[in-house]
Amino acid sequence: MADVYERLRDRLDMFPQGFPETESGVELEVLRHLFTPEEAEIVLHLRPYREKLPTIAERMGKDEKELGETLSEMAKKGLILRFKSPDNQLYFFLIPWVVGIFEFQLKSLTPEKVELFERFYHEGMTSSWQDRKIGMFRVIPVEKEIQGGTEIQPYEQVSRIIDSNTRFAVAECICRKESRMMGNGCDYPLEVCMSFGPAAAFYIENGLGREISQEEARKILQKAEEDGLIHCSWNHAGNKDFICNCCGCCCKALALTAKYDNLGFVVGSNYYAAKDYDTCTTCGTCVERCQMHAIQLENDRTVIDRKRCIGCGLCVSTCPTGSISLIKKSPEEVPAVFANQMEMLQAMGKEEGKQFPFE
Repeated sequence: MADVYERLRDRLDMFPQGFPETESGVELEVLRHLFTPEEAEIVLHLRPYREKLPTIAERMGKDEKELGETLSEMAKKGLILRFKSPDNQLYFFLIPWVVGIFEFQLKSLTPEKVELFERFYHEGMTSSWQDRKIGMFRVIPVEKEIQGGTEIQPYEQVSRIIDSNTRFAVAECICRKESRMMGNGCDYPLEVCMSFGPAAAFYIENGLGREISQEEARKILQKAEEDGLIHCSWNHAGNKDFICNCCGCCCKALALTAKYDNLGFVVGSNYYAAKDYDTCTTCGTCVERCQMHAIQLENDRTVIDRKRCIGCGLCVSTCPTGSISLIKKSPEEVPAVFANQMEMLQAMGKEEGKQFPFE
């Protein structure tokens, strides 16, 4: 019979995001480093959706109070998710490796953890995601750069996402933090990853991030745009519970596009960048700003590669001659957006031959 860590790996791999087996077995090293055998056994009994503590305790044949304390400690360690309803009812549930367990290790990173996580990313997650067609993340364009008169969907407006939430938290970017710990990080700002609603409450409650006001959230997003970071969130039209501000050099998601030419993991926005060559002075600002290397200097002029352009608008906002603009894609080119997170995860699962929820 497989040991508890092999069974836990197989259970986490049931998520559409995956937690694949590797040739070296580094994924088991990751799990052994994070979970005690007792914690791993408990996780095998959790479902990938919210359940009340009494329901879990009854299924496991455990004392409710004692189990609740253990589960709460596991949530603090970022191994599972804990949710408290307005009537103070506690819920717990199983979470995937990403977005989930990996991100929740933000405050407990050590050189040993970082080495294991990086090995697993390259040996497991990168190859697992290499040929996928359905993206989990979606680029949110620089809103003010979208041409006037163009219909803008709520899911592609940072302002609408902020206005639809009432509680906010900001945390460090775990990808850039990891890179800096390995000695090859970039100079982009660190405290820029934002969460909203219940997700913000979890970050605040567990010391993963600090609570901020709605106005501070707006300022952080504006500063991220100015610094050249790309807004990314879920690839669905429903309410968002996070916005990451990503770079193409450190970000695990964008790196699959920037470094490995996988244009499926992160879905571009509904726009693309276009240049007016009559007014362009070939100053090179757009080349420096583009995280996806979609703009290159060729024969003494800058050329935009439509296939690599993800429609973030960062090149538009700093063009000194106003020679670049965001253009709405044709209906045939617009990437599909899912109605909500469940629909998105089910589509991702179907592509991989997985059913979600799996219980």
